[in-house]
Amino acid sequence: MPRPSSLFLGLVFVAACGAESVDTTAPPPSTEATPEAVLLSYRFEPGSELRYEVRFDQHITMSASGESSALGGEDVPGDADLDVSGVTTFTHSVEAGAEPGTYDVTIVGEFTDLDLSGVVDGEAVEPGEFLDLAEIDPVETTVTVDEQGNVLSSSDDQFGLGGELGGDLTGLGSMASPGMDMGSLVGPPLPEREVTVGDTWSETIENPAPFGGSVITTSVESEVTGTDTIDGVEVFVVETSSSTSMIEFDLAQMMIGFFEAFMPEEATAEERAELEAMMDNLRFLIVIDPSAYSTTTWFDPAAGLSLRSESAGVTHMTYDVNFPDETSGEMTAFTMEMTIDQEVAHRLLSAGSA
Repeated sequence: MPRPSSLFLGLVFVAACGAESVDTTAPPPSTEATPEAVLLSYRFEPGSELRYEVRFDQHITMSASGESSALGGEDVPGDADLDVSGVTTFTHSVEAGAEPGTYDVTIVGEFTDLDLSGVVDGEAVEPGEFLDLAEIDPVETTVTVDEQGNVLSSSDDQFGLGGELGGDLTGLGSMASPGMDMGSLVGPPLPEREVTVGDTWSETIENPAPFGGSVITTSVESEVTGTDTIDGVEVFVVETSSSTSMIEFDLAQMMIGFFEAFMPEEATAEERAELEAMMDNLRFLIVIDPSAYSTTTWFDPAAGLSLRSESAGVTHMTYDVNFPDETSGEMTAFTMEMTIDQEVAHRLLSAGSA
């Protein structure tokens, strides 16, 4: 039986001495006034430029089996447990949008000097090794937003499918956790009403998944939890939580259309039968489990800008591939499971004319 702690024994002693020995007086009520309710909005200036420092830390675990040639020739290890981190600067250039009250924000950033450590296939990672596993492509995207921070459109390939089959795994991760996307608007969608400390708002966003996959539903809830001061500027602290439904789609549906389109008209019945058999077994299934992330934003209501933002979330995804080998034409199977546990922090460095 565990020994009672000294703290526990002390509490028992106090209770035995009588209630009069315990001060039960309630603390005085807080005299801190609730800030006046204000309409929060992003006050971007066309022709202006915002520079944010971006810090990120990722913990990546993965396991794979089968022939990675099914991914288009990429060499994928069987098991990996990696930590990746880095610091960079992103520039947000603002121009007026096509519609009144909208802005086109072009975001440019490049990742260099990544720190990578961990174990791949049982061996410790040496400096310079396996950086392709942790490679994060340069960001250059334009998002069109309104004054409440709602993203109306984006030039980015949000599904991260990129050039080769399989594409950019990090892109797929940000698809499941949009608040974790380092090349995005800094700050949450804001309500169309005045708010102060204690007020909440929420919204549900639905987007179609690629290639006829299930609809992607994201629920976003935000609350002004308090105020703070950053470099002498009083800001609202906004806590945002987001959850995204499972994302599932099969690239094979797109590939079957390509194979059918390039089938020669003079193909024999045997060749057509072989193609149909291959298409029956073709599979390039990508599944991203339901995910959640949390973000804290320090928002300057007077300037209409996010001065800081810190996000954290986990994305888990699987690949299930059955695809013909480029050389032999034989079907090759490959499966992979990956988890990305990520933290991202933005800090405004400067804001002014470009």
